[in-house]
Amino acid sequence: MILAGTSQISVTVTQPGHVDEEQPEDPDEGDPDDPDQPVTSYELYDVYYENGKAAGIVFWASEDHQSALVVSLDRSEMVPWSYDETRTIGTGNSDGAANTELLRASEEAADIPALAFCDQHGAGWYWPSLSELQTLFEAYNGTSYEEATRTVPADITDEEKAARASFDKLLTDNGGTAMNLAGETENGDAYWSSTEQTYKEVTYGSSFRFGKAYASGGGDMQVKTKSSRYIRCIKAVSVGGSETPEDPDDPVETKFPVYRENGEAVGIIYWTSEDGKTSKVLSLKRVEAPWSYNGANILGATSTDDGAANTAVLKASVEAADIPALVLCNSLGDDWYWPSINELVEIFGIYNGIPYADAADENGKYHVPDEITDAEKEARAAFDLSLTTYGGDAMNTAAPTENGNRYWSSTEYVTEAGDKAYGSFMVFGKAYMSVLADQAGKTNASGGRYVRCIRIINNN
Repeated sequence: MILAGTSQISVTVTQPGHVDEEQPEDPDEGDPDDPDQPVTSYELYDVYYENGKAAGIVFWASEDHQSALVVSLDRSEMVPWSYDETRTIGTGNSDGAANTELLRASEEAADIPALAFCDQHGAGWYWPSLSELQTLFEAYNGTSYEEATRTVPADITDEEKAARASFDKLLTDNGGTAMNLAGETENGDAYWSSTEQTYKEVTYGSSFRFGKAYASGGGDMQVKTKSSRYIRCIKAVSVGGSETPEDPDDPVETKFPVYRENGEAVGIIYWTSEDGKTSKVLSLKRVEAPWSYNGANILGATSTDDGAANTAVLKASVEAADIPALVLCNSLGDDWYWPSINELVEIFGIYNGIPYADAADENGKYHVPDEITDAEKEARAAFDLSLTTYGGDAMNTAAPTENGNRYWSSTEYVTEAGDKAYGSFMVFGKAYMSVLADQAGKTNASGGRYVRCIRIINNN
């Protein structure tokens, strides 16, 4: 997932040069100063071109200026989050691309206006998450969200007003629509994100307001079918385009081979049996979500070794519609399942280059990524590169000094009294496998809690 950070942004806008009316079809992306030339780097507030035409504005650029996030010039009409509010699909706060994939695979896809709107923009455009809308706001406002003046536009600082005016001018000069068209004394225009939020066991849509700065919470209770907001789409771009090979028969060489279904990269092969007949595949994509949006029941997914058996139990349970992992696995296909806790431990050992039990030092201590051995760092980098090369998400995107991202397993930990069950998880930063004493509530989505699916393939 790509984040912009929270440091203050100094806004300097350079208007693009003159663009001839007729532009060549290739390259798809053009240099902001000369759309005829391919892009060699991205800068904040660059105009982004596709097929020689302005298509968006860069609102985040990586430190090496080789990748960026782009927001569409236009926005939708005011629409509901969905025309059907009966389902919880399980979208998370950080990864809009993963959210969009989940939504496209859901039974509610035809009822979600944002999907059709982003489809109109072409391949790669997706519905941003709430945190991605916050990053967009930071570029728009010229400050971090925390430092923004939380009042109506008429009362924000002159620096913020200038930043907003410059961003809006970039949009409108290139045929787009300003971020906020509401009056200066009004709260301003709000944009739906792809993120769902749950409050008191009901799931709502979340949004970000671009007048009076405000990121919604679950308690705002923005009913998906009754509230109306705008939609903007975004796209992740990189110099040279996607590294995924155009020819499925000519794979990129990575330590862990790509696994394709119907010609599309969907996972990496992380384990193969000694006889070569069986392999295990990890999904490229992950979803940030709670174990369940319900969590009140003991469902019987107690196997510590067999995630496929746990997944079958959960699919047949009363809580099935409330479990985001099932949505992700179902979207991948019938043979994909939610790994058990020991299957996650196995994946961690391969990710880390040595078994989980051997990852502790001589004093039995597990370390944050900054302090692990060079061999472990190299193993993790090779694993992550295999995922990201084919369009996937790295296993751990937390800072090297933090404990790291947690991954839910399908295994329930049931109390000795047998009256309550908790979700179990594996941490992929500072090595840690949860135990019952952690009491990880199923509805807990804090601290970077993710889901990935796996499957077993027969190589015969």
